[in-house]
Amino acid sequence: MFIVNRESGFFTNENIDLAGNRYQSVINRYVRSASKLVLPSEGTAAMTKRTLNRQIGRAVAAALAAILVIFMGIGATQGASAAAKKVVPTVLWQENYSGKAGVKPNAKIWQYNMGNGLGWGNNELEYYTNKAAQMSTDGKGHMVITASQVDLNNPSDNYITDYCGQCVFKSARVYTRDQLSFQYGRIEARIQVPEGAGMWPAFWLLGVDRPSCSGWPSCGEIDIMEVRGSTPNVAIGSIHGPGYSGGSSKSNYYYSPDNLSLGGGYHVFRIDWLPNSIKYYVDGNLYGTETPKDVAPNDWVFNARFYMIMNFATGGNFDGSQLDTSIQSAKMSIDYVKYSTLVVNNKAYGKLYKY
Repeated sequence: MFIVNRESGFFTNENIDLAGNRYQSVINRYVRSASKLVLPSEGTAAMTKRTLNRQIGRAVAAALAAILVIFMGIGATQGASAAAKKVVPTVLWQENYSGKAGVKPNAKIWQYNMGNGLGWGNNELEYYTNKAAQMSTDGKGHMVITASQVDLNNPSDNYITDYCGQCVFKSARVYTRDQLSFQYGRIEARIQVPEGAGMWPAFWLLGVDRPSCSGWPSCGEIDIMEVRGSTPNVAIGSIHGPGYSGGSSKSNYYYSPDNLSLGGGYHVFRIDWLPNSIKYYVDGNLYGTETPKDVAPNDWVFNARFYMIMNFATGGNFDGSQLDTSIQSAKMSIDYVKYSTLVVNNKAYGKLYKY
């Protein structure tokens, strides 16, 4: 008897085994019914050849029908299994800021940069502190970094003025190095940025030191969002690496609809990061892509782990050394930060490293 196979056109013993013993017994019953048919002997008119063929045909048809039902069931099961294996994006880490006001960043995740860092290489005019007045929750679901002017007449600010006579603002800068790092995936935050000349909010990543590099810019920098306070309608996403750092970075520019200030509300700043590709988005709108060909002949250094930084700088080279000193206080307000896998061709990219 021929057994039909789903691929070759014939069933095989291998396929039948998939059905299990419960179904095999059904097949055997029909096969036995065909084998027990009475064959006409010579001179016997009890059964004509036509009748015999009809009964054999019925038995074989019944057996094949049972087999088809079984294999349809197997196919449906396999189809359901394939559907169940569809890869979907997964949130690997996120922060939301519900709860009371005055709560500082989670010390298990974030550490502080302190001081002025000699202008952090950009001639910046802020002094970073770890005080709640500079970074804490507002009780309305946000983490807020506040840049406020240093008060020369306030003794509590003497520790700033004694160290940094040129510092105009006190602010905050936090990072996840040695706590969390990220490689590939989707990284996003919903942020309301400050306005005013010299205001410089930033949401960015720095490369983790590794055998092939040490420090900046050789380990790379990915700026997910920077905004110049003098042009608050424009968001900038950049990459820095060996041979393309600082003023020679590879940058992309997002212009808000109708040139409205991004400081007028919250916006989602995001990258979709894959091997050899970084795409930049604001509110779901793609505005730039970077790949190895964009930095050639220099090295692409972004197929590695990076850690996250949030900060609010003031003054410095980025906004043309401008600083509006009539601003007494300004805020960078963060609604949430989220890291998810990115699914491409049913494969998930994104890994969170905890230390």
